[in-house]
Amino acid sequence: MGRHRATGWFLGTQVSWVGWLSHWQFDPSVWIGCALAIAAYRWFPGAHLNRRALLWATGVLIVFIALESALDIVGDQYLFSVHMVQHLVLAMVAPPLMILGLPPATVDALLQSRLGHAVRVVVNPLFAGSAYFLVLVLWHWPAFFDYALSNPPAHIAQHLSFVAVGMLFWWAVILHRPGEAWSLGPIGEVAYLTFGAIPAVVVGLTLALLPRPVYTFYLTRSPLLGFSALADQRFGGLIMFIFDNLLMVAVAGYYLWRMFPADGADEARIRADS
Repeated sequence: MGRHRATGWFLGTQVSWVGWLSHWQFDPSVWIGCALAIAAYRWFPGAHLNRRALLWATGVLIVFIALESALDIVGDQYLFSVHMVQHLVLAMVAPPLMILGLPPATVDALLQSRLGHAVRVVVNPLFAGSAYFLVLVLWHWPAFFDYALSNPPAHIAQHLSFVAVGMLFWWAVILHRPGEAWSLGPIGEVAYLTFGAIPAVVVGLTLALLPRPVYTFYLTRSPLLGFSALADQRFGGLIMFIFDNLLMVAVAGYYLWRMFPADGADEARIRADS
């Protein structure tokens, strides 16, 4: 279903939450891209139909839902807060699942290929953390955000960049390889995750506290679904601030817990990681 028809559907109908959940779009590039991402997994070195495959498929499916469900329609056309949820899903939910789904043999093959040096550069915590920060902050700058909403190629680039920097950021958190520059100790991982929460402070908290709406695209659109543009913007900022910080604190807490295992847990943990 095309975007124009979907817009009319929302404006001309009393939409229930069930109705929203049942509404889907058909953007061929998204359907084909996600289908290929799942199908290609069988050719990943060391891939098997196991937990890793399920995690990869789940991550890709979440990207598909974010881009093709009513989440995309409402976010693109009416509510900034829903659009923010979509961005968080693309940058912070799907990428770690996809990284968790990579077979170790696939990571080995990638690092040993011609791209190995480039991969090591872009997943280095300094580069990955900086890219994650810059992409999240710059794309939410009002001029860039409004431009992306009115320019389909820029909007596609925006969404792809969220997934890309999300995967770069979570690589160092999830994939531990002794001797690799990206491998951080527990303290380093906690510091890295703390840095990962900064975009939520810069963007989310700022949007939640601003006295006026800054995204002109939503000035006349949010009221169509019963929200003022300012309330919508503040809610979106709070969503980003709260979700990002809870996620980073939860993962950092896990690594702190690993630093101080219960008596007799060291050996079990080593077996689990091997």
